[in-house]
Formats: sequence, structure tokens, C-alpha cells
Amino acid sequence: MNWYYALNGAQQGPIEEDEFRKLVRQGTLTADTLVWHEGLPTWQPLSVAVPGMCPSPPPVGTDATCGWPDELKGPGVAFSALKARAQSGPKGNYWTFAGYLVLSFIINVATAFIPVVGQIVGWAIGGPLLLGQFNLALRGAEHKKLEIGDGFVGFNQFGRAFVWMLLSGLYLFLWSLLFIIPGIIKSFSYAMTPFILLDHPEMGVNDAITASRRMMDGHKWEFFCLNLSFIGWWLLNILTLGILTFWIVPYQNITMASFYRSLASASTEKALPPAE
Repeated sequence: MNWYYALNGAQQGPIEEDEFRKLVRQGTLTADTLVWHEGLPTWQPLSVAVPGMCPSPPPVGTDATCGWPDELKGPGVAFSALKARAQSGPKGNYWTFAGYLVLSFIINVATAFIPVVGQIVGWAIGGPLLLGQFNLALRGAEHKKLEIGDGFVGFNQFGRAFVWMLLSGLYLFLWSLLFIIPGIIKSFSYAMTPFILLDHPEMGVNDAITASRRMMDGHKWEFFCLNLSFIGWWLLNILTLGILTFWIVPYQNITMASFYRSLASASTEKALPPAE
């Protein structure tokens, strides 16, 4: 996607999205900078055109939800509002998300049929593939137009994605030794970790896990109920022999990302550890 932006009263661009994001991180583009790309009806402020993209890396412990709708900020947002957010993104996003899920499935199946080496490779790339899935969900929640390549950004953070899967799996296994229920509860505590990793590439994996635990303090039951509200769709999925999975997963994942954005907008002081 090519971007244009206004600087000192003059139109600049086109530039590729990577360069655009670099300018945002550097602070060259501010929340009020007018930007445009094909598909936008008019020039819009950055905070409106790209909800969730903050100028410069947001300092640890500050709100990283630029442009997130006020009515969706804070805990306790109605499930219907979060689901409506997930359903109202750019047309075609679900198809793109579903396409990524199909590609991930093919990759996993292909590696599973290769003795030893393939299974090791499949295990190693599981983290990056899943992190990419959450990146699609986060971008979908922010109403950004999705592209298949957005799902493979996990490989740009291969080490962090791998360590995330390794550590979270280890921690959940250890908690499960205390019986199943503590492991389930801890899985809710760690649920926001991939979103935090994507929002804060400067954070270590353990810090992100701790941040997720703090963010979910007092909200695990709410998160459980949100996921439980999809039970009807999963029961219906049985009748479609699993085909509906490729619609339910984007819907549920983007809703989860919306939950994260809403919670983060009011809970950053709990969600992120103080800067050293």
C-alpha cells in the first residue's frame, strides 16, 4: 500500500507502508498529520486514518491506543459493541484472514508429514505463525485493510515469537500440575501477551507476559464470558464439518483484539511495567 502525507503544506509521497511506519515511529508524522491512501474517501488525520498507530514508540506505561473510539475505551465495554467493531472493518478483511489460516494449515500439515525434521520445523514456526494471526486480529480491530503479508510479520520477530510460545507453554504446564483449573485461569492471564508483544517490540517476552497478567487482573472472568459467547457459533460449526472455522476464528480473534484495545486504553498503568 502506498501512502501520501502533508508536510509543511506540501503533499509528500507516495511511500511504501514500511517507510510510512518508520516516519510515524520517528515522530515525523504526528496524530494530526493529514494522510491518504487509495481507498480513503478524503485526506484524514493520522489518528483517524490509522487508529492505534501512535507517533513514535509509545513510552512504556503510557496509552498506546491513539484514535481508539472513546465509546470502546475502558473495561466493561459491552460484548455486543466489541463484536460490532469486529464485524464493521474494511470489506474483505475476513477473506484475507481466512486465506492466512488456510496457508498456515497447509504449512502445518506439510511439515507434519516430514519425519523428525519437519516436525521440529513445524514446532519452531508455530510461534511466528500464531503471532502473525494475532497481528491480523489487531489490525482488523483497528479497521486497517488486511493483507496476507500482515500475517507473516511473526517471522520478523522469530526469536520473540518462539520464546513466547516456549515460555507460555512451560508456565501453563507448570500451573496445570496443580490441577487443570489453575492452568486454565493462567491461560486467561497470559492471553494479552501476543498483542503486547506486537504493540511493544522493545519489551522482553517475560515482561510482556507479566504485563498481560497485570492487565487481566480482575478481568479474567469477563474475558472468559466473552469467549463463551461464541459457543453457539462453534456448535453450528459442527454442522458445517468445520468449514465455518475460517469465519469464526477471524471474528473471535478480532473481537479479542478489540477487548485488548479497550482494556489497554484504561489500564496501561497496570498493563505495562514502569520504565527502568
